[in-house]
Amino acid sequence: MRKTVILKYGLVAAMLAFAAAAAPAEAKSKYLSWQGQWALDTAKTHYPTGFPKITRNDMNVTKDDGKILQFTDTLTMDGKDVTATFDGAFDGKFHPAGDGQEVAYHRVSNKTIGGVRKNAAGFTTENSACTIADDESKTVCHIEVFMKPGDKPIVFDEYFDRVKS
Repeated sequence: MRKTVILKYGLVAAMLAFAAAAAPAEAKSKYLSWQGQWALDTAKTHYPTGFPKITRNDMNVTKDDGKILQFTDTLTMDGKDVTATFDGAFDGKFHPAGDGQEVAYHRVSNKTIGGVRKNAAGFTTENSACTIADDESKTVCHIEVFMKPGDKPIVFDEYFDRVKS
């Protein structure tokens, strides 16, 4: 359960937030850029009761060429550091996301991307949408998590700030 929660709340949010920039190369200029470093705004982000305590979520998108997305997500959850990486395409197709899970992303608009996560059994565990601010300094991810088939989603938002270099 802990691994699933880690992937759902850390890696998924990161992947969704940063996958948006990986639009087709010829159309990339019309989409806002996600490449760079991001940090979770812990003052704005509030997780539902019973979720692990996430005190840090730093994300670094190292490649976004319009086709390939590469990033590293580092979390501190319940006092433990967890690092995950992603290297895949933003093409609406499912790609491995570790622990037997798969993620698919699609563009909703020039500022918003949507994602779907499935577990190893093929059950949809998460639907997400991340929107970047016009000035590309902030992003918010609206996340719906499904613990079991037929359950109502657990809904929350994660807020991120771009780290200035």
